[in-house]
Amino acid sequence: MKKKQTLRDIARLAGVSHTTVSRVLNKDIRVKPQTAKRVLAVVEEQQYRLHGLARRFARGRSNLIGLLVSDIKNPFYAELARGIEDQAKKLGYMVIICSTDDRVDALSHHAETVIEAGVDGLILASVTLEDPTAHKLASEAFPLVMVNRRLKAEIGSYVVIDNRQGACLLTYHLIQNGYRDIAIITGPDDMSTAVERLEGYRQAMEENQIALKAYSIQHVNFSRQEGFKAAMKILAGKSCPEAIFGCNDYIALGVMDAARVLKLNVPGDLAVVGFDDTEFARSVRLTTVSQRQYKMGDLAVQILVQSIEKKQEHLGRRIVLEPELIIRESSQPKAKPRG
Repeated sequence: MKKKQTLRDIARLAGVSHTTVSRVLNKDIRVKPQTAKRVLAVVEEQQYRLHGLARRFARGRSNLIGLLVSDIKNPFYAELARGIEDQAKKLGYMVIICSTDDRVDALSHHAETVIEAGVDGLILASVTLEDPTAHKLASEAFPLVMVNRRLKAEIGSYVVIDNRQGACLLTYHLIQNGYRDIAIITGPDDMSTAVERLEGYRQAMEENQIALKAYSIQHVNFSRQEGFKAAMKILAGKSCPEAIFGCNDYIALGVMDAARVLKLNVPGDLAVVGFDDTEFARSVRLTTVSQRQYKMGDLAVQILVQSIEKKQEHLGRRIVLEPELIIRESSQPKAKPRG
């Protein structure tokens, strides 16, 4: 029995990329006729998935969308995925979801896998600033939308929040409530969200002429566990901050966990703010910034489906949403000293 050929095998035999093979199978008019002819000749010769491709050839697409997130356990991504899934369903598409754990190699592997499975387009929610997979797919005009994060280069479509403004709003809020010794626990410096939020924090501190201390800036992975470890390190020192800005709600929840272990009251002994406005943030009364993640997902699907169905060169749509400051009990005004 002849071994079933994969999309990667077809690409290798035809001398093209696997994304080009996918576009040919989806009858994308952007592929040059001679290239499409060569690919289809290899498909026929290798009898590539003939039993499964009949419907796709007939209608021109699979009505599948691939969604790559960092960690579906993170409530931010769960809410984002819900917005994507709901809008996709309205437009007649199904969504395949994969978690990358913020690993570049995992993103590359999952992207190749879902493209080989026949998705019509991709939504990437976990790209790094220089992500090679996103760069390659965008340069090849494969239907692609980035959400939450974006590339350093202005390439491809994306839907993001104004992270700098959001971080400024949070930092100014703490300053106006009487806090000046404010630390920030941010993410890795190869992610747009971490870089931009740190810039917003620095801007607010500089504009208020507040000097940073040795412990003021900590870089960790965007996780509750890492937020806990960083907060324990900061708060166990000889001097510690009056407030901590966790650069996402997951990190901020880790900070609150550390405060409980150290028997610090939030607020009172320590003010804490986050970024995302997830369901967890609402339950613990955490001051944060709303990313409107459901709306971000909804918009990302609309842009992607337009790119898929128009079958034309897509130069990129870039949407930056306005952040909204959500004030709760975790950042109440600093208590005035008695006496």
